[in-house]
Amino acid sequence: MKSILVAVDGSVHSDKGLVEAVALAKGLGCRLELVHVLPPVLLAPGVYAEAIAKVEAGNREAAQQVLDAAKARARDLGIEADTVMLSGAPAEAVADLALAERVWGVVIGAKGHSAISRVLLGSVADRLVRVCTKPVLVVR
Repeated sequence: MKSILVAVDGSVHSDKGLVEAVALAKGLGCRLELVHVLPPVLLAPGVYAEAIAKVEAGNREAAQQVLDAAKARARDLGIEADTVMLSGAPAEAVADLALAERVWGVVIGAKGHSAISRVLLGSVADRLVRVCTKPVLVVR
């Protein structure tokens, strides 16, 4: 059975993407895989090893809470979902996971940045559309 990856981060925009992904999965007869990407910790490991370990543990705990909440929301909307926790650059990590044969495509919620703010701030959704080889649905 094919899967639809749903990028989740706990935001209102992410929830909008999840709602649309549930409808899409039901219509296509796909499973959902909820994906959260942990940010890299950018500290010198030799000097800050203990601090890095604490930050990473806190990030994993927060990510698990986001995934658990999204899984419960999907269940409330009538579909079961698996969860996946990745680390690294968000768009690239999701795009790499989407290369798997089982993946039909990706759904991601977006804030609706203007072109100028995307250039200045960047946009995971914008980047994902550019690097992912599978269909990407951006929900605003």
